[in-house]
Formats: sequence, structure tokens, C-alpha cells
Amino acid sequence: MSANWPLIRRDYVSPGFQRIHLDACFPEMMTADPATCTWPYLRHGPHLWYGDRRFPGTGFLNRDEVHILYNTALRFEGRPALEIGCFMGWSTCHLAAAGVDLDVIDPILGDTAIRDSITTSMTAAGIVRAVRMHATTSPDGVTTLGRLGMRWSLIFIDGDHEFPAPVRDAVIGERYAAVDALIMFHDLNAPAVAEGLYYLRDRGWDTRIYHTSQIMGVAWRGAVSPVDHVPDRAARWPVPEHLRDLV
Repeated sequence: MSANWPLIRRDYVSPGFQRIHLDACFPEMMTADPATCTWPYLRHGPHLWYGDRRFPGTGFLNRDEVHILYNTALRFEGRPALEIGCFMGWSTCHLAAAGVDLDVIDPILGDTAIRDSITTSMTAAGIVRAVRMHATTSPDGVTTLGRLGMRWSLIFIDGDHEFPAPVRDAVIGERYAAVDALIMFHDLNAPAVAEGLYYLRDRGWDTRIYHTSQIMGVAWRGAVSPVDHVPDRAARWPVPEHLRDLV
């Protein structure tokens, strides 16, 4: 950890957010050590980083980030939503708990043990009937659903972070987004993920970034708007050079 950060990590949630606590639905969740992650774009900051003890080195959205997701989804209650990339269902449960009608696309769902674990978490959260899981990849899986008539009002992209996958996800998300729609990204600290947000901005969507540990981004159009977020001032998050044009 950098000497600029406090020695003790902690949770942070932006003021003004409606709170939710789904930890009990994830019995394998743990506070994880960022040093176990080899991905070069994980930022080692003052906020607790969570993961699944069965998959060391891979993490969840942190407490602040998942509250951005949940409070955003509250604005889309009753509307169709799409998640690209779910890992162990932590973000999935927070989306569905807000009342959206959720499609989830991730090839990891083809693993029976993982799918069963996610289903158990969703059942504990009381949202299993609000979620349809698709063991497939993006963009092909999105295209299949889109050709059946699906148009999503809220889309959360947290899938393959290597270029050009985030741009492909943005392209296919825009193609099947509702007229009034919002698209969110996690992990904009990775330049390839930021390219997805830049693509939508260049297509005329309004955009902004949230200064969280991994940096979240949002694009929107029509009669919807993003939630306001107050970053943790004690964190002193630097803005990566590849995001300067989005600030």
C-alpha cells in the first residue's frame, strides 16, 4: 500500500444514498487483500475491497460502488435492465433488489457450481424471480435477446475488460437500449474500459465519471438522469490521464 493511504481500510458510502446490506446473502464473501490481485489496474486505496474466498485475487464492487449501482437502479424500478458480467452475483443482487427486471449475461453461468452459488445468493436476497441468467457471451448473447424484442432502460457493463470488448459491449448496449436509457461501466481505471464510455460520448450521450476506488462511468440519454455522488475526500483519488477528457 502507498504511504499516502491510511493503514486501516474502511467502508465509505456517499451521503444521500439509500442504504442496503446484502452481505448475509454471500456467505463466502470476505474482505480481500488487494496485494493478491495481479491485475495492473486495481487501485490500492483506503476503502475495503471485497471478494469471494473461493476466488482469491478477484473482487466485487466496493461498498460505495455497489451503492451507486443500487441507487441508480432504484430510478428504473419496474423497467428492464441488463447486466453484462456478473461474477458471483454481488452486483446482480443489488440491481435486482432495486426492483428492475434483470437479464444477466456471463459465460461463467455455464459453470454449474457457480450458477448454483449465485442462485442461492439471489434466493436469500429474495430476488431470484426477477433475474434471468444467460450462460453466454457479449455481444452475441445481447444480440440474441435484442432480436427477440428486448430493449433495456438500464445497462451495467462489467464484463471483459480487455480491448476491444468494452467498446463492443457499448456498441451492442446502445443498439438495444431504450429511447430513455442509462449505461454504466465499472473499472474505468482500465483504459480499455474507458474507451466504451468515450464511444457513447462521441455518439452524443451525456457522460460523467464517479470518483470511486475503481472509477465508475455513466452515459445517459432521454428522460433519465444519473444519481449524484460525493466522493470520499479523504481518499484523494488521482484522475488517470486517460480520463482527463471526461472530467
